[in-house]
Amino acid sequence: MRFVSSASIEAREREWHSQGLPGSGPHSQMRKALLILPGVVLGLNSAVPARAQRTDGFQLTSPLSLSAGYDENFAVGSQTLSDTVTLLTLPTLSWTRNTHRTNFSIDYQPEFELFSQHQDLNAWDHSATLRFTQRINGRLTLEAGDSFLSTMDPSRQLVDSLLLLPRGRFQQNVFYTGLGYRLDRRTTLSVRFDTAIVTMALPGPFAGKLDQMSGAGTVTLERTVNRHHALSGSYSYLIVRPFNAGTAGITSGVHNFNLGYTYTINPGLIFRFSGGAIRGQQSNFTGAATVEKRLGGLWVAGGFERYLSFFGGLAPNGAAPGVIPFANGLAPSDVYQVASLRAWGQLTRKLRLEGSALRALNGVTPQDRAIKSVIGQLRLDYKLNERLSFFTSVAIYSENVNEFSQLPLSRRCYFGGLEIALSRPREPAHSAHEPEGGTTDSATDSVEFQGDESHPQEER
Repeated sequence: MRFVSSASIEAREREWHSQGLPGSGPHSQMRKALLILPGVVLGLNSAVPARAQRTDGFQLTSPLSLSAGYDENFAVGSQTLSDTVTLLTLPTLSWTRNTHRTNFSIDYQPEFELFSQHQDLNAWDHSATLRFTQRINGRLTLEAGDSFLSTMDPSRQLVDSLLLLPRGRFQQNVFYTGLGYRLDRRTTLSVRFDTAIVTMALPGPFAGKLDQMSGAGTVTLERTVNRHHALSGSYSYLIVRPFNAGTAGITSGVHNFNLGYTYTINPGLIFRFSGGAIRGQQSNFTGAATVEKRLGGLWVAGGFERYLSFFGGLAPNGAAPGVIPFANGLAPSDVYQVASLRAWGQLTRKLRLEGSALRALNGVTPQDRAIKSVIGQLRLDYKLNERLSFFTSVAIYSENVNEFSQLPLSRRCYFGGLEIALSRPREPAHSAHEPEGGTTDSATDSVEFQGDESHPQEER
C-alpha cells in the first residue's frame, strides 16, 4: 500500500492551484481531508490495541465514520440550499474509572461537516458526556451526569425532535442528579433533578426565541408485579425560564402526573401504555400506546403518543413508561400528537437495519393553521468484518409550516460511507435499578425465559 506524505499533498495542491486545475476549487478541502484520513486511521489503530481490552483508562468507544452524500433543501436563515456534504465523525474518546461501587466516565466526540459549494457552512460539532454512579449500599444508588452538545445541524443531531430547526449554532448543556432506592426486590423509588441551558442562533426576528433555562424535579415509583406485568407512576414539576422575555415569553411552570403499564406477553412481544395529566396555565392530558414485536433478529415497534414538546422526544418506543427526560424541555404549553413506526436489529448476520417514520401534529399557527411534520430515517449497515462496516442512509424532514424560517421544509439527505472500529465498545455501567450483583429483580421469575435474547436497547 502506498502512503502520501503531508508535504507531497501540499505541493500537489499548490501545483493544482497554479495551473487552475480542479483541485484548487471548492473540493480541495474535502480532498485534503480524505487524503489525510488513512494516516489518522493508522495512527489511532496502532495506539489502541494495547488498551482495547482494558476496562479503565482511555479508550475509543465508537467507530470512526466517514460518509458523503447530498443534502437537499436544508434551511439556512430565510433560504433553502442544496449541496454535497462530507461528514467525518471521529471515534469517541472515553476515560473511565470503575470500582466495586463506583462508575465514572467522560466521553468526547467531534464531527466535521465539509460542504462542496457553500464552504462558509463548514462546521466543527462537539458532543461530550460525563457520567457518575455510586452504590451507597445494597439499596441506595446515587447517579449524576452532564451532557453537552454543540452542533450546526440540530435537526439531524436531535433524534426524533419534531421541532425542525434551520441550520445554525445550537448548544445544549444538560445536568441531572438522582437517587434510586430499592424498597424491596420488586419496587424502586427514585428522585431526580434536571436542569438544562439551551441557546439557538435563529435568524432575524426569531433571534433568542429558544434561548432558555429549564429545570425539573421528578419522583418515580416502579413496581415489577411479575415477569409479565410492571407498573410505574411519576410526578414532575417543570419550570422554563427564557433568557429574553421579550422574544420567548415569560417564566412558566407545569405539573405533570403520569402512570405507566408494561405487559410482556413473552420476551418477543411487549405492550406499553401510559397516561397522565398536565396542570399549568392550561390543563391537558398525555398518553401513549405502543407495541413491540421481535421478528428473528429484528424488532418492530409502532404506536401513538401524545406528550409535551421536547427536543429529544418524551417517551420513545423502547423506553420504559414513566420516563420523563424533562431536561430537554421546550415550552410546557406545547403538546405533540405523534404516530410512529420503528424497526431496528439484524436482518442477517452481516446486515443491520435501523429505521423510523414519525407523523406529528405540532399544534396550530396564530392563523389557526395546523402544523404537521413528517420525519423518516432509514439506515442499512453491512459488516464486512469485525473492524470494517459500510452503510447507507436516507433521511426525510418535512413540515408544512415552520415557525423559524417562514418557509415550508422539505429536506432530503442521501448518504453512504464506512465505519472503522478501532476498539471494542465499553460495557455500560449498572443502572440505579440493578441490585449490587448485576441481576434484576425479576431474575427469579424469568426462569422460563432462559435462552431467549433480552430486549435490546434502541440506539438513540
